[in-house]
Amino acid sequence: MTKDENRSILLKNKKYFIIKFICSLALRAFLLAIPIYYSYGIDEITRGNFNAAYHMIIMFFVFTFLYRISEIVNQITYYKLYSNLYKSYMELGLSKTCNNSLYSLSRFSLSEYSNIMSEDFETLSDYYATMVIRTVEIMESIYIVIYFFTVNVMLGYLTLFVCLVVLFILIFYNPRIAKTNKERKNRHDKRISLFQELLLSVKEIKGFNIFNVAHDRTMNTVSDYLKWNDKLNIDKYNVKQVSLGLVDIFQFICLMIGIKLIVDGQVTIGVLTIIYNYYAKLSALFTSIITLFESNINVKVARLRIHKLFQYASSNYGEATNNQILGEIEFNKVLYGNRKDPILNNVSLHIKPNTFTVITGVSGSGKTGIFDLLLRYNRQHEGSVLIDKVSILNYDTKQIGNIVSCVRKNPTFFNISIRDNLSIFDSNFENVVYLCKEFMIHDYIMALDSGYDTILQTDAMNINGDVKYVLAIIRVLLKRTKIMLFDETFDYLSHDISIKVLETLIDMKEDNTIVVITKNKSIIENPDVDQIIMLDSNKIIANGTHQELIKNDDYKKIFKKL
Repeated sequence: MTKDENRSILLKNKKYFIIKFICSLALRAFLLAIPIYYSYGIDEITRGNFNAAYHMIIMFFVFTFLYRISEIVNQITYYKLYSNLYKSYMELGLSKTCNNSLYSLSRFSLSEYSNIMSEDFETLSDYYATMVIRTVEIMESIYIVIYFFTVNVMLGYLTLFVCLVVLFILIFYNPRIAKTNKERKNRHDKRISLFQELLLSVKEIKGFNIFNVAHDRTMNTVSDYLKWNDKLNIDKYNVKQVSLGLVDIFQFICLMIGIKLIVDGQVTIGVLTIIYNYYAKLSALFTSIITLFESNINVKVARLRIHKLFQYASSNYGEATNNQILGEIEFNKVLYGNRKDPILNNVSLHIKPNTFTVITGVSGSGKTGIFDLLLRYNRQHEGSVLIDKVSILNYDTKQIGNIVSCVRKNPTFFNISIRDNLSIFDSNFENVVYLCKEFMIHDYIMALDSGYDTILQTDAMNINGDVKYVLAIIRVLLKRTKIMLFDETFDYLSHDISIKVLETLIDMKEDNTIVVITKNKSIIENPDVDQIIMLDSNKIIANGTHQELIKNDDYKKIFKKL
């Protein structure tokens, strides 16, 4: 996250920052005034002025009441500011995720990404939301030091000295605690990742009877985390207790000096109560400052992790100007993947609009790389990818989503109902039901306990495999993009449904560009297929119709292997 992006989020919420500052200022002012009126009441009682003492105690109550009200308003403002900041960071995080390449996202474990999107954004939100009150508290400590100077110069210097010593201790130990916290965070990610791995691998653990291995690995990981967690908490606790212990010592010294000043007639008993109360406030203020330092340490770690998520994310790419998409696809000398072992090596192809194209080849030939680039999952090293003669990089993310859609090899769904999963793409439920009937899965869905309200698992393992892929196909058809991609979809469908889907797609090519990755020979041989692109060893070795290419020896050789 850049400074400009962070500044933009903070400025977006400046109204709540201002309100929070005013509330915090009033809150701390009331807290400073309360012991003063209490001390005045004590002084009036010692002088025998009971009416004045009543007046001071009433004022003491009024300021206490105002403090309680301002505390409520201050807390409500904090929650509002925190919520707005968290939503803003979350929106930016979602945008960066979607504008990131799959290669960049592959650097994250599931737990690390989850912690960034939850804990790290929460850390940033809390840090800035509490920064206002911490700033006001620092102003309050400065006022307290000045007050002690007005009472007695020695009291002032002693208070200033203890403040500087505590500040030095915090600054001195801050790097050490920051380093420990970073190590703890890394262990935390590994620990969460291991728990997820345990749940996903429970079949293997049971099947191979390797509980002891899983147990030892888990406990070693947990022990490593606890070691660094204990070290961090002990270090923080020790710094806190040493700092507050110094404040207690100087509070005792200042109280002794205060008693001497009372004996000398230089101050009243009430001033002694203020000294006691203000030192108690200094302890609370230093606790807040220690918390601020701890928050700053957490924020530094959070920023490093967030930077890893943001550093390779695009800024939504450029803006294409053509409004009428035809669906023409071109690859010009594209090099994609690892340069030394590329997925696509110097690949050039041309797919005309409103055609049915099959991309085929043996496993590992680079077929899916074409879809990766069309969906802009990653970027090529060399060459260009064009849609309607315009570089795919010139379309923003929303445009690409409205131009290209895909049924992936392993489709995933949202953990919501079948109805809601499909209604995302078309709110007219009649269209959903029509397609489900058309592809012969309506009766299966209605036979489920909750019908269309059945909650799908993310991998849809709680429904029939055929139904899973048909639902993925229906999503694309409901989306109605100009270019539709199908990644080995037919290889997972039963014969009857496969024929029905093929007939539907062939009918749709009048208005859409259909591109299918498959090794299904009956589809490749279908006369309605306009073009076959065959890859081998990450290069295109044949391009044309089946009738044209069957005379090509290289094509025939690969075709037999499919």
